[in-house]
Amino acid sequence: MAMRLLPRRFHGPTATEDSQQRVCCTHPETTTLIRSTPLVAVLLFAVAFSAQVVTAQETIRFEDAINIALDKNIDLQKAANQLELQRSNVLREKGDFLPNLNLSTRPNRSWGLTFDQNSSQLISERSDLISFGANSSMTIFNGFDDMSSYASAKYLLEADEYAYDRAQQTVFFNVIQAYLQVILDQEQVQIRTEDVESQAQQLARIQEFTRLGARPISDLYQQEAATANSELLLLEAERAVQLSDIRLIQVLELDPLQDYSFIAPPSDSLALGIVNYDLDALLARSLESRLDRMALRSEIAAASQDIRSAKSSRYPTVNASAGASTSYFSLRQQPLLDANGAPIIDSEGNVVTETIPFGDQFSDNRNWSVGFNVSVPIFNGFQVRNAVDRAKITHRNRALDLQNLEQNIALEVRQAYLDYQTSAKRLDVTEKQLRSATQAIDVEQERYNVGASTLVELQQARASFVDAASQRAQAVFQFVFQSRVIDYYLGVLDPQDAVIR
Repeated sequence: MAMRLLPRRFHGPTATEDSQQRVCCTHPETTTLIRSTPLVAVLLFAVAFSAQVVTAQETIRFEDAINIALDKNIDLQKAANQLELQRSNVLREKGDFLPNLNLSTRPNRSWGLTFDQNSSQLISERSDLISFGANSSMTIFNGFDDMSSYASAKYLLEADEYAYDRAQQTVFFNVIQAYLQVILDQEQVQIRTEDVESQAQQLARIQEFTRLGARPISDLYQQEAATANSELLLLEAERAVQLSDIRLIQVLELDPLQDYSFIAPPSDSLALGIVNYDLDALLARSLESRLDRMALRSEIAAASQDIRSAKSSRYPTVNASAGASTSYFSLRQQPLLDANGAPIIDSEGNVVTETIPFGDQFSDNRNWSVGFNVSVPIFNGFQVRNAVDRAKITHRNRALDLQNLEQNIALEVRQAYLDYQTSAKRLDVTEKQLRSATQAIDVEQERYNVGASTLVELQQARASFVDAASQRAQAVFQFVFQSRVIDYYLGVLDPQDAVIR
């Protein structure tokens, strides 16, 4: 369905009406075969139904296209992934301010020959050893590196948020551009279709005139050529629609094997009111609202913090640590005591021992530690100096990028402003042109019908009308698009406002 920008000027039999007038005759043998073989009829019905399913079109309105693009666009998904990654980096940098905590255990079992001091013999035995430990450390001071890295990560997160929002605007802008191009090409097909119908009607009239001898045969030949040329232009317009459909399918990242029908919005939804913009105000607003400029300013702030982080390696670092540990050994023995607390002696004069219980060893073998570590850099092969220089160069390059971006923003806004002014003037001119061409072809048609005009003059009037209709459609398209171009370069295009204005 094409957007109706123009009134229908000429009426004639359409392709659908012409096909309805034809009578389809089936060969008698084929009819007999179908009647005598019900299976053939079933198969033909199945094939026809399958073909209908395959060629079924998916209808997409403009608001649907916006939602599809925001959901499927790969660049936008990458921007979202980068945003999520930077959030993780901020959390990591925040964790550098907190102490770490590690728990460890080391179970061990061994067996084989060992020397028994009591019997002075080698004996075969098995032993178990298990230890437990916990330790924690925390950076007390590292030349403000943690603070700088955390601040840089937050600025980069802010930059990625701006970049994601700008990516949404870009996707929305590309969809508007591609969708409006489809609408324009559909309108061109409608214009060419009406011209073909008009040429066919004129050909029928001239055929009757020449049959009655009211017009020379040369008029008939000229009209046949004009009709064929109009049909050729219609084919080219239909080809343009197919190409613009492909471009829109690419922008929306749809399945290229599926058939789609893109529906034009109602013509009364197109706002053709002219806005009187002030160029200086547009330039000032663009520098305040452009999200890519905001993102770059955040990157510059992050680069400034990176310089501070690189300089931190020149300062001493102070770390604090604490730990606790205990262990159990299955061969650890203690004397067996009697009721009076004296060691028990066996018949051979040896002290009787027993294995120390797990709980006692776990309590008795506890060990605590607290410490500080101070590291003072003396010389590191100019690594710190190199890191600082690289950070400063990155900062300067970001500043140059901002200067270049601001220059481009000013040029883009100025160009969009001038294009809008031109499109507004063209909107008024093409309206007058179309009105005059409509009146001219009506007058010329009447003059030709009464023999006061030649076919050449009529064809010229018709060509002027078709050109005026095409120019009008293009003017409307460009005006609608240029208003969104200004919003995009100002940085105020809202992806949630899924309306072609």
